[in-house]
Amino acid sequence: MKKTVILFAMMLMSVSATVSALTPIPLRINGVTLDFIQNAVVPESMNEQFLKGVFCGLTSDLKDEEIIITDFKNSDNYIAAVLEVGRYYYVATYKPNGGIIDGALLLKNEDIVMGCDFLNPRGNQMNAKSPSITLEENMVSVTRNFITYVNAREKGGPIITEVGSVTSVYDIDKTGKISRGNGSQHSKWTVKANGSVLGNRGGMDVTESDECRTLGLGMNVISLYTDPISKEDKETPARMEILFKQFNEILARERDIDVVTVAKCLAELEITQEGMILRNPQLWLDWLDKNPNTKCMEALNKSLEKDEDFKADLQKVVKSLKDKKLRKAWQKRV
Repeated sequence: MKKTVILFAMMLMSVSATVSALTPIPLRINGVTLDFIQNAVVPESMNEQFLKGVFCGLTSDLKDEEIIITDFKNSDNYIAAVLEVGRYYYVATYKPNGGIIDGALLLKNEDIVMGCDFLNPRGNQMNAKSPSITLEENMVSVTRNFITYVNAREKGGPIITEVGSVTSVYDIDKTGKISRGNGSQHSKWTVKANGSVLGNRGGMDVTESDECRTLGLGMNVISLYTDPISKEDKETPARMEILFKQFNEILARERDIDVVTVAKCLAELEITQEGMILRNPQLWLDWLDKNPNTKCMEALNKSLEKDEDFKADLQKVVKSLKDKKLRKAWQKRV
């Protein structure tokens, strides 16, 4: 009888703890009250209110996507939140009574594979592993994890792998503005004798360090589109231009490179530029107007030719430009 009472009491405690864990927490954010349990879903009608000017993509995509707040932190002057939008993750800071202060695109799922060093003539094959995002007081960090099979096209050599991680850190100041902090890397480099080669005894050597060896130029693409929006300036399109030139030059070589990965990076650059233009049209269209004979302009013209949705969005933002001279110039172009 005594054991039965104890077991019953334990069951009640367990049920109570479960119910308590599932009790919604009222979350007052960006002028809206939401129920937060393990996350909170933004009403679809408020998607633009929560990410306009931060979202890096088409307006139609923002309207139709489900925005999930996966974590949040309260501060005296702002509320910071991590938002999941399809396969993308953002951080945004909001004024206590509503209004966006700052934001950044933190992660595109599996985007780390774009950062693989594709110039290794023997071939690198990188696979993404599960990433993590941690929101703390005044800071958010993103860790991209991967494993690279080094010299993947080489037969008979040692089996080399790198298990690595790249952590990006964002500091949030007292006003809610976001800036990059000091990131870090970790690498576990393993060289193992190839058992398929006659005479090999299976020896293995493991080296750990704070620098990943199989990362390359694609990391600059990730760095570009994950900058906080408050840090975007006229140097941002200039950085994009450098990347377009670098990838086109590499693609022109055609020999001893991973053509598929380079082409994917170029396609990602084009899509990224579309989103960055739409979220900050004054900055980008002014730069493009002053720099018409550029790879960036070539990519934009290509986007206008093949993507009707982007063209329609661009026409709308051009109409809303406050700079009359710039507005007229772009109305002729689009």
